[in-house]
Amino acid sequence: MEKTVAKAFRVLESLARSDGPRALGDVASDCDLTKSNAHRLLQTLTELRYVRQAPESRNYEATLRVWELGTGVFSRFDIRTAAAPYLRALQEESGESVHLSIFDNGDAVYIDKLDSQQAVGAYIRVGDRVPAYCTATGRAMLAFLDEPTIAEAGRNLQRHTDLTISRPEELIAALNDVRQRGFALTRGEWRQGVVGVAAPIRSQTGTVIAGVGAAGPEDRMTDEQVDLSTRATLRTAEAISRALGFAPAAA
Repeated sequence: MEKTVAKAFRVLESLARSDGPRALGDVASDCDLTKSNAHRLLQTLTELRYVRQAPESRNYEATLRVWELGTGVFSRFDIRTAAAPYLRALQEESGESVHLSIFDNGDAVYIDKLDSQQAVGAYIRVGDRVPAYCTATGRAMLAFLDEPTIAEAGRNLQRHTDLTISRPEELIAALNDVRQRGFALTRGEWRQGVVGVAAPIRSQTGTVIAGVGAAGPEDRMTDEQVDLSTRATLRTAEAISRALGFAPAAA
């Protein structure tokens, strides 16, 4: 175990549990640290914006950045329950398979899905991982993440079909398109002959935490069907986001 990291988390947890700002000596005593060691850790946490000094007392307190992290994690665990009725409505309206994904280490991880009632449909299993850059739900999330995450996703682009994006500049252009339109559209980039459309889901802080989409075989996903599925998916993403506390006007 990295001792410095463990000590930093101990300090942060101590402040998060406190009723108010705490003096350096109190933090050091509570975490079994010397004052100089506690001061160094507090300075680092302050620079990272997880801790701040109260204006008047100059004592230390945890910032809302800690709360934002916790909210993001909580939303991921709660999102399946919140999204369930909207996924059903999306499936009924689009007539296609629908998927709910979260982003993890460059992948779209499917946490829920409803299969199409059609004889032929786009099949995926809950728990499957797919490279985010070549799937609709993955790209809908990736477009709104930070630049280092996007750069990392573009470092090792592998072809899965003849249509898979294979150059970083192509990925950047595709993600810019997602931001402008508000949704992602993929055609046969992960599985040949499968067309998917997806939109991002936001937490109450406005952070993109998931993606929802519909997918089906290209012979059924005509321009008219893609348009219908896109509009339905955008409404679904907005409804789930609102259910999680996101208020577009406030954001």
